Amino acid sequence: MKPLSILAFIWIFAALNGLRAQPQFITHGKIEFEKRTNQHSMLDEENVWDEMMKKEFPKFASTYYDLYFDEHASLYKPGREPENNKIHWALNYMSNTVYKNLDQGTALTQKSIFGSDYLISDSLRNVTWKISSEPRTIAGFECHKALGKVFDSVIVIAYYTDEIIPSTGPESFNGLPGMILGLAIPRMHTTWYATKLELIDIGAKELVQPKEGKRITGPQFQEQMKEFLKNNDWLKKMSWQMLI
Repeated sequence: MKPLSILAFIWIFAALNGLRAQPQFITHGKIEFEKRTNQHSMLDEENVWDEMMKKEFPKFASTYYDLYFDEHASLYKPGREPENNKIHWALNYMSNTVYKNLDQGTALTQKSIFGSDYLISDSLRNVTWKISSEPRTIAGFECHKALGKVFDSVIVIAYYTDEIIPSTGPESFNGLPGMILGLAIPRMHTTWYATKLELIDIGAKELVQPKEGKRITGPQFQEQMKEFLKNNDWLKKMSWQMLI
């Protein structure tokens, strides 16, 4: 091979490798999240029955949620059944389904709390995020760390990737320059981490808004929950699980 041909071959090979190295920005798909809660944190240390439960139940309870998304909307809802079903009854009786209209900046949340369903309409959660340079790899994506605060004093730690474009994430969280793949709320003793991404086509049948439940606004729901929790010290431990 002539020297010129060799140089041309090397240049083409390097160019092709460079193209392959460019990030493939993702606009739609399905992400599975594992929600992991320290259920022993809900139990009292000096209560005989609670001490018995600590021996019977694993310290951490895992539940799974699926997030369907495209550039315009996302739907977060309960996913597959957990492998270990020894989960504290309070966690078993609470779940969220969250539909976000990313174009209009609105959210419709179906909350199931101890047998009562609420359908809560609100704007997208407004969190003032502070982005740091601390990296972390989640589900194969390089993520950046961000710190935020909700309800004035509850710290939220998030990890997002700018390789997945829509600004959304698990539960009611969004507002970062990309998809939130990791979330931790120390006050709740709970984390959410993506386990896998499926690049599937997303259409109207995947992004169905929840319809069941008592219709209420976000501020009205928070007031009702505060009243509900006011005279129950034990349930106050679960307040952030209900409000988040």
